[in-house]
Amino acid sequence: MRFGLQGLPTKIIAWFLVPTAIILSIVAFVTFRTYQQVTQDLVIERNHELTRLLASQLAADLSEYATQLSALAATADVYPLRSDPLTRKAIIRLSEDRLWDFDGGVVILDGTGTVVAADQRLINAVGEDWSDRAYFRAARQTSSSLPQPVFSDIGADGPSGELSIAIGMPARSVDGDFLGMSAGLFRISAGPEVRNSAFYLGIFSKLREMGGDRVYLVDGNGRVVYHSEPWRIGENMASQQVVQRALVTGSGGLRTRNEDAEEIVASFATVPGTDWVIVTEERWDVLISPSVGYRKLLLVLLGMTVLVPAIVIAVGAIRITRPIKELTEAARQVAGGRFGQVIPVHSRDEIEELATQFNRMSARLEESYATLEQRVANRTRELATLNNIAAVVSRSLQLDEILHSALTRTVEIMEMDAGSAYRLDERTSTLTLITHVGLSERFGRTAAHLPLSQSAAAESTRVGYPIVVPISDYAESELKEVLQDEGLQMAVSVPLMSKGHPVGALSLASRTWREVTADELSLLAAIGQQVGLAVENARLYEQAEETAVTAERHRLARDLHDAVTQTLFSASMIADVLPRLWERNPQEGYRRLEELRQLTRGALAEMRTLLVELRPSALAEAPLADLLRQLSEAMMARTRLPVDLTLNVDCDLPPDVKVAFYRIAQEALNNTYKHAVAEHVALTLRCTRDKHDQPVAELRICDDGRGFDPTAVGPTHLGLGIMRERAEAVSAELQVESAPGEGTEIAVQWQGKPNSPLAM
Repeated sequence: MRFGLQGLPTKIIAWFLVPTAIILSIVAFVTFRTYQQVTQDLVIERNHELTRLLASQLAADLSEYATQLSALAATADVYPLRSDPLTRKAIIRLSEDRLWDFDGGVVILDGTGTVVAADQRLINAVGEDWSDRAYFRAARQTSSSLPQPVFSDIGADGPSGELSIAIGMPARSVDGDFLGMSAGLFRISAGPEVRNSAFYLGIFSKLREMGGDRVYLVDGNGRVVYHSEPWRIGENMASQQVVQRALVTGSGGLRTRNEDAEEIVASFATVPGTDWVIVTEERWDVLISPSVGYRKLLLVLLGMTVLVPAIVIAVGAIRITRPIKELTEAARQVAGGRFGQVIPVHSRDEIEELATQFNRMSARLEESYATLEQRVANRTRELATLNNIAAVVSRSLQLDEILHSALTRTVEIMEMDAGSAYRLDERTSTLTLITHVGLSERFGRTAAHLPLSQSAAAESTRVGYPIVVPISDYAESELKEVLQDEGLQMAVSVPLMSKGHPVGALSLASRTWREVTADELSLLAAIGQQVGLAVENARLYEQAEETAVTAERHRLARDLHDAVTQTLFSASMIADVLPRLWERNPQEGYRRLEELRQLTRGALAEMRTLLVELRPSALAEAPLADLLRQLSEAMMARTRLPVDLTLNVDCDLPPDVKVAFYRIAQEALNNTYKHAVAEHVALTLRCTRDKHDQPVAELRICDDGRGFDPTAVGPTHLGLGIMRERAEAVSAELQVESAPGEGTEIAVQWQGKPNSPLAM
């Protein structure tokens, strides 16, 4: 048989290799993922430091532009309270050369946010209210001691409404009052003229020089101030996850996806003094491209780590399983009946020990098989013997017949010449001979009663197992002399056991000496158990019969004493005085003669009732009307209570219904006599058919006694429970009607099926 992939070598390789491969794969995966995580953390940290440094430099550059505005903001004459419009205009013109880098224009706002002066680029804004600008409100809230520049988000304050950002410097009086502010604007546009402006070239050149795939600067609302991709300048990127995180946290980094669904690593930092954020992005696939070679190396190492152990394990598994295969093949040969297989193994390990034990087992199987058929035949014979003995002893409950059949069959099976069977009387410890086979009558007289202690069965009953006894070892006695005269040489005593106790013994004898094997002794012990159980059952059956006979005798004696004897005694008393009474008073004598006649008829009825009880089949055979008449006459003779009968003599009911009606009538009459204190009883039996041709039988027993309340009496009192059970057993209906002082009526109605036997 070839196992293929299900073979033991494959399983061994799988058991060792699969867990190893899983563990190594997990280690490689964790290592690679750790490498990627470390790479991500390092890139984020590096770019974060760069963006923070760049943000600081950008803040310093912006401060220089704020410094240019601070001189203009500090000139008090530019504010309305200090100068006229011509003066302010002159001051603006004088400062144009210095402030020309503000390509979006320069404006001066008074303390209320009104544009009071502007250069030529924003001249149209003069007089406008810019108090709603966020950077104007921020300027008003700056410290009075040290004004700080303010920076705006992208707005439409440039020339002709162009997008721009503003840098403003607040101005305060000596007393710290807010006078207004001066603001320079830079245009924000993707156009080349803007991107080539001094502001873009000077301020954002460092951003262009910074590494990374993308670098951009967004204001506090997420709009792009600068982007390495110029066409995106001015775009609103507030929906990007990176921008959202940057505007919330201000500084940090993360790994995410951009709007093109590319995986990126982003770092960001806030420009000090502003709400602006510098963001750098690098594509993740570019970052980890150097790790591709490392990943391939890991895969190669993993493959070698799996392959080399697999080869080693495979070679070892083949060396280990080769003897096992030889064992399997040898076992298959043994299973096919070819015993004596020998497997040479010299591995000096458990396999060699297994092969050695297999060789021993094979040799023993070869030896055992030689005698197996004989043992099977012997065992089959033993089982057949036990089955035969069981069949023999189960045919009867008569002790003599059981022992004789068992002894005869056992002598035949054991091929003995003679045998005897005894019953043990435990009270006297005496063995009583029940039957014998192949022995003379002299033996029967000699061994009729043997003390247990003086017989060969003494030892066997004590140990509960058969024993072999030579006749020469018997104690000197007449029994030994008789056995020797019979020519017997040996005997086997078999105890008959029941529930661990001896109930008798079988003795088997042979005229020639023979060896009795252990198997034969075991068989005889089983026969002793089987026969002992049958003897015990026969004994219990005898006891049950004796008990039943005794109980029946006592019942008959009690019934004769209570009924017939009392009636006959009364009749005898009347017969003694009747002659003398007739001479003195013939009329009274005639009455007593009639009473004597009633007593004798009642005694006859009582005797017939007892005969019916002795032969229960008579209840089913006799007509119900005759049975009820005998019952009533016996009742009248015993109690002197008149019973009026109205009987349908042709009422032929099924036997079970007839018996139930009879027993109910019997119980009702007895209850009337015991409890009712009645003067008259009426018993009626009617049989009819209803309109559906179904037979109907009705039995009524009425008395004029004291009655009772049926609701106050349980169904088990006064025999009512027994009567109700008898009625339900034959599907009849029992009704009881009574009331205190109004007598009692018991009615039983039975309705049969169509075509039921019911003669009328």
